[in-house]
Amino acid sequence: MKTNFEIEENYAVQLNGIHIDLHNNFEFKEILEVDNSVQIKFIKSKGDWIHKNEFERLRFVHHNINFIESFNGDNSEFPEDENTLSVIAFSPKTIRDTKDGFMLNSKPNENDDIIYIFQNDKIFRINCEWIELIAEK
Repeated sequence: MKTNFEIEENYAVQLNGIHIDLHNNFEFKEILEVDNSVQIKFIKSKGDWIHKNEFERLRFVHHNINFIESFNGDNSEFPEDENTLSVIAFSPKTIRDTKDGFMLNSKPNENDDIIYIFQNDKIFRINCEWIELIAEK
């Protein structure tokens, strides 16, 4: 798998030298499957701590999907947690039976999956040829 971004501290990414805090500054919007790609979309949160120059929208476009799996989270106690990302990380495809296992690598190894874990334990796990992060002002 190839990417045009690096993961920082499992809650943020770096794109072209810019640190993007997915946990604090963005909310999950939707996941779309189109042909052999999957898009995971985030929008800027409404908090007063968010810098005015923060991106408005982010799209992680996963090209040439080999594997995708998702698990619903538990919204019974804190339904707002469904849209707050807790972890973004790479994970070896050999440990897919451990649904939330991940590594601290900033870039993926060739056969890794990417895993998105949300505060309510919702999970998206994807294996693809490459991931393109598109940030919009």
